[in-house]
Amino acid sequence: MNASSSMSRGFSRRQVFQLGGLAVGAIALAGCAPGEQQSGAPLSGGGTPSGQISILDDNTNSVFKDQAIAAFEKKTGIKVVTYQQGNFNDLHDKMATMFAAQDSSFDVVMTWAGWSAEFGQAGWLEELDSSAIPKDLIQPALDAVSWRGKVYGLPKFVSAQTMFWNKDLYGSAGLDPEVGPANWDEFVAAAKALTTGDRYGYACDMGNPAGAYQNFLRMLLLNGGEFYDADYRPTFAGEEGVEALTKLVELLQVHKVMDPSSLQITNASDLADLFARGNTGMVFNWPFQYAVATADGAATAASVGNGLLPGISVRSASIDGSEGFAISKFSKNKEAALAWLQFVTTGDVQTDIVEKEGWFPVSQTVLADPAAREALPILSTYEESTDYVTKRYGTPWSNELDQALSVQLINAMNGKTSPKEALASAQKTAEDLVKKYLK
Repeated sequence: MNASSSMSRGFSRRQVFQLGGLAVGAIALAGCAPGEQQSGAPLSGGGTPSGQISILDDNTNSVFKDQAIAAFEKKTGIKVVTYQQGNFNDLHDKMATMFAAQDSSFDVVMTWAGWSAEFGQAGWLEELDSSAIPKDLIQPALDAVSWRGKVYGLPKFVSAQTMFWNKDLYGSAGLDPEVGPANWDEFVAAAKALTTGDRYGYACDMGNPAGAYQNFLRMLLLNGGEFYDADYRPTFAGEEGVEALTKLVELLQVHKVMDPSSLQITNASDLADLFARGNTGMVFNWPFQYAVATADGAATAASVGNGLLPGISVRSASIDGSEGFAISKFSKNKEAALAWLQFVTTGDVQTDIVEKEGWFPVSQTVLADPAAREALPILSTYEESTDYVTKRYGTPWSNELDQALSVQLINAMNGKTSPKEALASAQKTAEDLVKKYLK
């Protein structure tokens, strides 16, 4: 996602309308049932890799094609013969089909927690040995490339949601522009004060399955709830979940502070653009929101506040959106592919991701660098957020669950069913999915 369009549009992967079930069918075509892991020792690296690789990425980042690939080729002598970027909306099914055919066209593919779990468990991603993992990585970033104790890639950036508010609108509404709400009651009060005429105090992005899931998960975590227990038994339809969804519905139906277009906004980049136009009071969004809102020409360029998400029963919580790269099990040059994964985590690349794109770094060293704080002031909020729960619950069945859950969530948002009934129905589907994948 971007301060430029390439950075912001790439984040559509977190709101993508995904076709659940294709990967399961593709697994069967490949002769590998869900949960079945292909043999072979984890990749450890070592030596001096050479040759060439091809990379399939989403369009979240521009620094790789703009700088990093040339620097990588110069440093390692490895040639990147293809670097292809695609809209995340299309990548899941493209990769599932490619893997099922044992296609070796791409050595490296982008991933996130859900795909690391799904494709890793299917045996389609190369597991990494601990010796191949840089010691400087931030743990939440590593979570994006891991599933059940196995690491299937290396991260390229860290992402967690925080709150952004329009300081000018805060001041006009009689609110302190320097201080965000500390809890849900304060948030609702601020949203009411900010809502007037054609202006809404709050907007979000629930316009597709992944977006609906994320918005509910965020509310669940802010209310101290858990999506699954330790054995992946779904728990989101409990009291915490029902209360969380009820409060989300109330923003739209009772308090009338949520922009109704929130149910049609399909990606975080459109939400970022909406906020940057200066007529929305508050949003919860990914780090790139700061770059979009402070860009030249943005109505909010000099009036962006940032802070922790306001909790319901806890002080705060957040959802994770980190991404990474993984190595295809069918790659013909895995050592060279690993060299690329490791290069992306290095200081120079991570500094560019912070300074030029507005994402959080995967490196502890870069995170602590004063220059990074100066380039991206909201890093201080991210550090503060690490004191609280940040989760995404990426699983092999994420795509299918997003589809089923989103239908129930939107029905509840529109008043067609109660939050309790909606979540009970979705939880039954989730229980069936868990049984299918965790045999």
